[in-house]
Order: sequence, then C-alpha cells, then structure tokens
Amino acid sequence: MSLRDKTVKGAKWSAISTVASIGISFLQMTLLARIIEPHQFGLLTIAMVVILIADTLADFGISNSIIQRKELTEIELSTLYWINIIIGFVVFLVTYLLSHQIAQLLHQPDIEWLIKTLSFAFLIIPHGQQFRALLQKELEFSKIGLIETIAIVIGFTVTMTSASFYPLAITAMWGYLCMATVRTFLFSWVGRKQYSPRFIFNLKSVASNLKFGAYLTADGLVNQLNANIATVILSRTLGAVMAGGYNLAFNVAVIPPTRLNPIITRVLFPAFAKIQDDKEKLRDNFYKLLSLVGLINFPALLGLLVVSENFVLFMFGEKWRFITPILQVLCIVGLLRSIGNPIGSLLMAKARVDISFKFNVFKIFLFIPSIWFGAKTGGGVGAALGFLAVQILNTYLSYFILIKPVLGKSYRAYIMSIWLPLRLALPTVFVAWITGYILAPYFSVITMLVLQITSGLLTFAITILLSRNAFIIEIKKQIFKHPKLRRFIRE
Repeated sequence: MSLRDKTVKGAKWSAISTVASIGISFLQMTLLARIIEPHQFGLLTIAMVVILIADTLADFGISNSIIQRKELTEIELSTLYWINIIIGFVVFLVTYLLSHQIAQLLHQPDIEWLIKTLSFAFLIIPHGQQFRALLQKELEFSKIGLIETIAIVIGFTVTMTSASFYPLAITAMWGYLCMATVRTFLFSWVGRKQYSPRFIFNLKSVASNLKFGAYLTADGLVNQLNANIATVILSRTLGAVMAGGYNLAFNVAVIPPTRLNPIITRVLFPAFAKIQDDKEKLRDNFYKLLSLVGLINFPALLGLLVVSENFVLFMFGEKWRFITPILQVLCIVGLLRSIGNPIGSLLMAKARVDISFKFNVFKIFLFIPSIWFGAKTGGGVGAALGFLAVQILNTYLSYFILIKPVLGKSYRAYIMSIWLPLRLALPTVFVAWITGYILAPYFSVITMLVLQITSGLLTFAITILLSRNAFIIEIKKQIFKHPKLRRFIRE
C-alpha cells in the first residue's frame, strides 16, 4: 500500500476514534458537571491537570522517538520498553509521595487522595505505550482506533455508573484507571503477536532516542505548564469552584482542537518523517495542513463564541452561567492554539523539538505574570485575557522561531494559510450572530441554540461550495470524486 493510501486510511480511522473519544469525554464532562457539586467538579479538574503533567513525564518522548526513527533494532526496542517501565514506576512513586505537598501548594487538601488514586495509572500505562507507537509508525490506525474506543467506553461506563451512586470526584478516577487498564491490555495483546520485548538492556544503543525524548518531554512539560498554569493560580487565589469553571470552559474551547487536530497531525507525523529531507514538498504540505486545520476549527470556535451563553445554559445549567465570558475569551485562545498544533508534527519530523522547547520556556515567563495579574484584577475572565494576550504574541513569533528555521523563508505562505480559513469563517459568524440578535426574544434557549447552529452550518457549507480558491477547489475535488477523503501528500 502506498504512503498516500496508508495516510488516507489512517486519517479515516484516526477521525473515527478521535471523534468518538471527544464525544464520550464531552458527554462525561457535561453529565458530571450536572451531577456533582461545583466544588467537587473543581477538585476533579485540578487533579486531572496534575496527572496530565505527570503523564508527560511518564512516556519521556519514547513513543514519538520510535516513530521518528526510520529503523530500530530489537535490542533498541527492548531497551526502550524497559526504560518506559522504569520511568513509569518512578513517576508513580514521586506523584504518590508528593501528593500531600501538591495539595498544599494548590490550597486544595481534598485533592490529595484523588492524586494518589490516579498515580497508579503510571504503573499500568507504560506496558502498552511501545506497542501503540509501533502501530502508529506503520499507520495502523484502525487497530489503534478500535482499542481506544473500547477503552474509553468502558471508562465512561464505570465513571457514570459509580457517579450515579456516589456523586463525588473520585468516581472519575475509578473510570480513568479502568480505561487505562483496558487500553494497556489490548495494546499489549495486539502488539505482542508481532513483537515481544526481550530481557535486554543496552543504554548506549538508544542514546539518540533518549536525547530526542528528553527534548520532547521537556517541551511537552513546559507546554503543559503553559496551558494549565491558570488552574494553579485560580486554585490558589479564587478556590476550586472558579478553577473548575475555568477548566470547564477550557475543556470546551481549547481542548477539542488539540484533540481533533491529531486526526490529521498524528497521521501526518509519520508521513512527514518519511519526506523530512524534501524541504519543498514538506513546506507545501505543511501549509496545506495549516489551512485545513483552520477550516475545521475556525468556524466551530468563532460560532461557539457567538452562541456561548445559550450553549452554557443548555449543556451545564444555570449554576455554571458565570463561565460564559471566560468561554468567549477562550474560544479565541483555542482558535490560535489550533493553528499552532501542526507545528509540533513538523518539528518532530525534522527532529527539531529543541527549538520548541526553548520557545516554550520563554513563554512560561510570560504566562505566569500575565495570568496571575489577570486573575488578581479580573478573576476568571482576567486569567483568560492574560492567557489570550500571550497566545497572540505566540502566534506571531511562531513563524520566526519555529517555522522559518525548518522550512525557510515563507512568511507570506504562513499568513495566507491562516487568512484563508478565517475569511471563509466570517460569514458563518455573522449569520449565527444576526440570527440570535433578531430571534432571541421569541424562542427558548434550546430553540435559539439549534437555530443559530443550523444557520451557521448552512452558511459555511454554501461559502465553501461557492469558493473559487485553488486549495478549496482541490479539497472539493477530493471529496466529490472519491468515496474517501484523500490527503494531499504527494509521493
């Protein structure tokens, strides 16, 4: 099977599994926000942020280093497997033992037990990580998608069943551990049919993998701190309810793009790695990818900004109405972060994550004072505005610091790849807004939400159909001439 066909097939299965994962996760978050009290929900979101940061350390970038390397020996794979197990155990031990200090740092003593419970995941997850990476390296996304969908359905079932009897944050921890256990077992079961790690350990043979992984881990860790520093600040200054509300808005506006984009970027990282030495081809496909990501995210996030109040009231209820302005600001943050996400795949394919790491370290010195000052002066909305200010600067600097050193001078292509989806999304935003402005006095919240979303979707569909832009025409040809959505990587 050709690289093009593998990429198309991978994109399809990655889309199915990711959409299923996002849908189930969003449904779980919505139901929990309604079932449990805001304070308990806040504790849950704070604990999950701590675990996300620890999870970044647990893999140590080894999975992506396996994908990035074109060839790996059995000795190297076995060594990397045992390194993953060792690191997972160390992260478990550190997280468990420091749970009290973390709870004190965040001024939330009730999260100590939640963190201790979640830390056991790091004893489980490493046993399946390498097998998942090998499947991804070969673009076997049908197997990955099936496994991850089964696991998340089981986790959701456990969480919601236990939450119906015990409406507490700990129920989500039980569901997460069940999901991690099922996922790890299935990846190991499928992966060991083709390859089983041996009791071999040769540290010297994987030095380049560890160097790549170290930069990737450091970059991911700093990136997680950048994304979640607001939770720490709000938890310390305004309490669990405000931190939970901010995270609820963050999970609606910012997290979905970072989960949806890998439908394309996770598939294209191995594909980019295969053409990493052809700069012209890499540049052309990267900017196409950037525009495509914008076409997916811009209308959705700008539309969400317009319908945010009705959306919050319908999905989460009156008790969360205070997050509406936070959500509106974070929609712009999510939009800007969505177009930054593909840069990671580009840098990993070229093994230049060192650039991203240095840039993210620089950003953290901007995020902390900006979000702290915003939270002190404007509460949750102020924290979101502080985040947005840094994100705007980040979008501007990303070209000069991250893209140009890898792809060469191409500023016009960078700007045009962003302007195209923004221009095409503007009619959608206007129609959704004018629909709400005119009809709001006459209809209920749910009716208005449906009318605004429907009018926006129809407007965007018409805009795309009428567009004469060369890239949009290329997309339409691929959609209408073939039963499968074909990607644009030229062999």
